Parts: sequence; C-alpha cells; structure tokens
Amino acid sequence: MIRVFVLFFSIFTATQAAGPMNMTKEKQDSTAILTFGLIADIQYCDCESHGTRYFSHSLNKLTEAIDDFNNSEAEFIINMGDLIERDFRSFGPVLELMRKSKRAIFHLPGNHDYSVRQRYKKRVTRMLAGEDGYYSFSKGGFRFIALNSCDISTYSGSLRSRFKAGAMLARLQREGQKNAFDWNGAIGRKQISWFKSELAEAREMGQGVFIFSHHPLAPEGAHNIYNREEMLEIVSAYDNIIAWFCGHNHEGDYGYYNDIHFVTLKAMVETANTNSWALVEVYENYLLMKGRGREESRKLTY
Repeated sequence: MIRVFVLFFSIFTATQAAGPMNMTKEKQDSTAILTFGLIADIQYCDCESHGTRYFSHSLNKLTEAIDDFNNSEAEFIINMGDLIERDFRSFGPVLELMRKSKRAIFHLPGNHDYSVRQRYKKRVTRMLAGEDGYYSFSKGGFRFIALNSCDISTYSGSLRSRFKAGAMLARLQREGQKNAFDWNGAIGRKQISWFKSELAEAREMGQGVFIFSHHPLAPEGAHNIYNREEMLEIVSAYDNIIAWFCGHNHEGDYGYYNDIHFVTLKAMVETANTNSWALVEVYENYLLMKGRGREESRKLTY
C-alpha cells in the first residue's frame, strides 16, 4: 500500500552528463508535467556559528525559499533532512515558519535531526515521516519514494538499530571504506523489502520513479549510505528510475550510474548570506533543475 505522510500541510488537489546551464537560454518546447521544490540541510538552531555553518541564519534563508516556492508552480516540496542542528526545541521555529508554505512539505529524517535527547528520538521519526520514516506517493504519472537512510544508525532511537549500525561501521572501518563515519546510516531489511515492492509496482504501472534520501548513494564518497553496494544493485535492476535526490554532503555533488541521475543538493546552512535550494520541472523526457543561490542549475535527460 502506498503511504503518504504530510506534516502540517495538505496537498491541493539520456545523455550521461549533466552540469551547469544558463537557464535564460533554455528553450522550453513543452509545458512541465509537474514541478516540485527541494531543500536540504537547513540545520537551524539558536546558537553560535561554527566554521562555515551559520545555524541561526537558516530561518531567514528558509523564508526566502518558501516565498519562492509560494510564487512558483511547485506542487509540493521535499525536505531531505537535517531541519535542525541540535536540541528538540529547535524544531519549533522551523516548523512554525514552514506553516507559511502554500505547498505541501514532505520531510525525510537526517542525522542531525536525531541530535536530541534519547527520549525524543522516536518522536522525531514519527513527527517528520511517520512511524517507520519512509513512504511514497504518486503524482502526474510518477512515483516519489522517500527513504529513511537513518534507519540503521548509531544515533537511532532503537537499541537494535544502534547495535546493527555499530557492527556495520566497524566492518567498514576495518575495510578502510570512505563512508566509515558515524554520521552516516543504512537502509534496513524491512525497508529494503518495501522499497523493492514499490519499485516493482511502479514498473508494472508504467511510472517513472524519483527517489529521495538524506544520505547519498552515488557518487562514491565519505557521505554514502553504509550498504551502498546493495542499494546500487537493487536500483540497477529497474529501468524506470529517473533520479535520486539527497542532501548530507554540504558541498553538493552529481553522479550518473545505470542511467540514473544522482543529485546532492548544497546545504542551506552553509555561508552567512548565500542561500541554496532548487525547483525541479519535470518534462516528458528531461528535467530542468533550477538552482537558487549556490545551487547549480542542470538539465537532466531520461
């Protein structure tokens, strides 16, 4: 069954390369099938800045992004994790501000969202993305799958999850893997089974698929999901996956694997005054990703 979790809002109603593009020169020969917004790594808290991360500036940046979404054709927004930097009370101002959105906002949990006291951790998951932290919905002939890449993690609210994550992390460290850091996480067995069924059902229905997570799957790097190889094998079995969007790596990134675009958004929290978010317009055989602020604009064909 397709599950949809919407917090505080309601919904009313290939080339193998991609890179920066001049949107003013892009000739659009059709009307977008649908448009959605993307934000990542807001990491708000009422605290001192640290290095390049200006936590208290994030509310003003989020206001700017929401105003842009409200004045766009976006039908919904995906927040790809890390609403806060730390402390459960930090969620209050961010979620209050998000109530000004005229668009539905879907949330994914990020590792910093669990930088709260232990008794709040399970509440964080339910508040952002339902009991399990993952869900899907369909719109415009496409399926949107939101994964919980914090499912198995050292910061989880589940003791069993923390134990599994510790074992996975220890193995990755022994092997000298690039992603052997406690800020990453993995997709658990139950979620993998659900994910496979979603992909199979979408293929049977002729739906193109968009996937979202906090942690990147590709390209290879320090911020990847622990069970990266397993997840790559799964997605490689399907020819209807268009793109995988994520956050977590604040510098942003892009990869192309098995005809799938992997796009990591730059973090909103970075820099004192320069923002970062994106609008994605979906056309019949390509996407126009319109970056704002530091985020790059891309044309992605499929």
